[in-house]
Amino acid sequence: MNKMKRVSQVKISDVISFILLYAISLAPIYIFLFSNGYYNYYNYNIPFFSGTEMSWLFYPSVYVPEVGLQVNIGIYYLFLLFFTNIIHIYNVITIAKFFLFITFSIIYFSIYIIITKFMNILHITRYRNIIRGVSILFFFLNPEYLEILGYDFYNFIFGIIAFSYVIIKIIDISVNNYNPKKMDYIKAGLSLGFAGMMDPRIFVLGLYIISSMVIILVITNRRSAIKSFKYGVLGLFSSLPIVAYIYYLFAYPSIITTHSISKAISVPSYRPDTYSYIATWSGNSHLFNVFTFANFGWSSIVFSPPSILFYPRSEWWYLPYFGSPALILLPHGIITYIWLGSLYIFIIIALIGLFDKSKKLPALLLFVPLFIILSISAGTNVPIKQFVYMFEIDPSHIPIIGGIFGTTFAIPFVAAEIAPILASLLTVIGINYILTRLHKPSYRSIAITVVVVLAVFASWQYFNGTLYPSQVTGSFPGNSISLQGYYAPLYPPPQWVHVMNILSTSNAGVAYAGEIGFSEKWAHYQFISHTPFLMPGYATISPPPVKYVNQTPVAYDISGTKYLFIDNTSYTPLSNSFIYSYLNYSGLKVIYAKGDVYLLEQPNASVFRYAEEALSINTTNENIAFEVEDLLYPLLNYTPAIISPQGGIKVLVNPTQVTSSYMAFFNESTNVSISPGKYIILNGTTTEKYLSGIIHVNPNTLIIPSNINLSKLISYPLNFSFNQLTASFTVNVKPGYIIETSLPLPNGGVIANGGKILGQNVFGQTVFSSNSNTVTLSIKLGFFTNVLMTAVDIFFYLMFAYFIIYKGLKSSGITRVLLSAIRNSGFKSSK
Repeated sequence: MNKMKRVSQVKISDVISFILLYAISLAPIYIFLFSNGYYNYYNYNIPFFSGTEMSWLFYPSVYVPEVGLQVNIGIYYLFLLFFTNIIHIYNVITIAKFFLFITFSIIYFSIYIIITKFMNILHITRYRNIIRGVSILFFFLNPEYLEILGYDFYNFIFGIIAFSYVIIKIIDISVNNYNPKKMDYIKAGLSLGFAGMMDPRIFVLGLYIISSMVIILVITNRRSAIKSFKYGVLGLFSSLPIVAYIYYLFAYPSIITTHSISKAISVPSYRPDTYSYIATWSGNSHLFNVFTFANFGWSSIVFSPPSILFYPRSEWWYLPYFGSPALILLPHGIITYIWLGSLYIFIIIALIGLFDKSKKLPALLLFVPLFIILSISAGTNVPIKQFVYMFEIDPSHIPIIGGIFGTTFAIPFVAAEIAPILASLLTVIGINYILTRLHKPSYRSIAITVVVVLAVFASWQYFNGTLYPSQVTGSFPGNSISLQGYYAPLYPPPQWVHVMNILSTSNAGVAYAGEIGFSEKWAHYQFISHTPFLMPGYATISPPPVKYVNQTPVAYDISGTKYLFIDNTSYTPLSNSFIYSYLNYSGLKVIYAKGDVYLLEQPNASVFRYAEEALSINTTNENIAFEVEDLLYPLLNYTPAIISPQGGIKVLVNPTQVTSSYMAFFNESTNVSISPGKYIILNGTTTEKYLSGIIHVNPNTLIIPSNINLSKLISYPLNFSFNQLTASFTVNVKPGYIIETSLPLPNGGVIANGGKILGQNVFGQTVFSSNSNTVTLSIKLGFFTNVLMTAVDIFFYLMFAYFIIYKGLKSSGITRVLLSAIRNSGFKSSK
């Protein structure tokens, strides 16, 4: 009876409001959800990496020091693993739809819970649906939220919502004189720790926010200040185990590659942390647009007034714009100026809350941190230079923790990403003040309508289903923006789809031959091969750095990439000579060729290869190494020669004397003395003849003594297995062979059982020799790290299930709303 009574207390307006807001939360992706097109995932281009071999190299939760825990990658991979390996569905469109729907639903439920809790803390009982609805809508329509969506930074969204729990609890202490309990301190630690895991910047910014809130309370309410300070300190203390975990993963690459633990944990900033460096990222952060929440350094969405819809899309490229690269399009006309003014509606509503005398303290506790955060995001555009030093540069010099600070905080405009949650909470106070000050219902209706219309007008792109126009690509003319939105479904040619279906079930990686910024006629982003992670902080299976796409295929062979995908249906088509050279002179096997779509196989590519001898080149210049490899390529049956840091056949660069004891490579025109003997000369053609005396050589000439057995340099792929939990490879090979891996494993962080590590070649790849029939190559502390990551993942999955799904949905009333919606819809039978 009590349960039924609670359900009956839910009004139909609650149900309608909940469902309407839920539908609005899915607005950016509704076109993709109801389409048959592909979704071009921003980070790691699945299904480029969706085969069995790639599943070895993914981990359910990937940590990157500069970004944090990549939930979007990890969860997406779990979906991929479930669909492909358990129920054997390889349709990446279905997987991506499921992933996005669940992700956006979690965001909606989480922000609904936080806003409801905040209204309860402020004892807001009137106009609850209106206040909650506008506040949630303002979170979704905030330009910073659009930026976060356009970069797939879902982990950041989860992090700022989790951190907001600590914010509203401090407000609860100050407003209601709440006495925190032990569980409150634990929850605070979990919230702070989880936020730091999602992105370390949130943890750093969170300390700024909490500190500013305590200072305000010291001035206005000292009794609450003591409680809040205690709550913050004990919450921070309870988060230390998670912070230690985060820092361990951050310092992990240094720990396994250095002999000094003190040196490892004092890892310096991976990015410059100087005033001039921060200034380079402050170009778009002028005060004009900082307070519109649109000040990203490189925008994922080009903000535009709806008047651009009156222009043909091809003319969008030539519209005036603000920012570098283009951040805001500025078509001529009064609509542009009205739209620019409407962007300030979010900060205006936040400011209005300060006029509510009954809620002035919570408004101050939110607005001051918001102002500080926006000022930090302005970088060097703030009037006081010392401000930048105090908040952005000086903390990076703190011993031990300064490295992680400088690495994660070197780009100041990212600070503004924490602003949507602060502005949304302030919207609760601002809208409540407007409604309570207007006594006539008609006035209230007009006011709320104007506020919502302005917000919708300002962020109309949120509702177009794709977030178009998208960021600058570098490929198009004019301002070079992409005319399609980030969530626009892709409709490639059927031949392309066929190739993708082949690759989605393959056992090896694929590289897409294209320059940076290379875009498609049917896509809005470039299709460049991205690489997954093997261990925290290390990218794997990536082609060595090459400047142009016409680099010889040896580059892909060296990297262990088995398939080369060439597409000539692009906005900037590949030249016929480019395709012809790959089809006829690369040594690659044509797997599929139809309709300007080609799939080429590198038959000998492998993560591990071996040879009896190896080249040793007296240079670390990759270009020279590539030229030597390229020249040798046809002579070695189109397999790359293994380059060893020691032993093997010597290759001297620009020697003055050539003898029969080593190869000689010349990258310049010169005269050289040749010892009498028979040599093979490679400089575009193959010449074998007896030489003696002084000869003139041209650049890119390789002279090989004929007595060298080239067959011993031919590399062969090896069978291997990989254990993700132990982070170890088992390689089957005969004793006495030299082996190299295409994985850029950490130098000094690898152990070889059954073999000996020789070092790294010029490409940064590990080279080792075999002493037995089986060599086990493992990463130091890999087993411990993976077990630790797995345990933390499971822990937070359980915490999410308890606090959000069970406690959160129940306490916020979502459960009652859903039950009421089901009952009112007729799904529940009546007897």
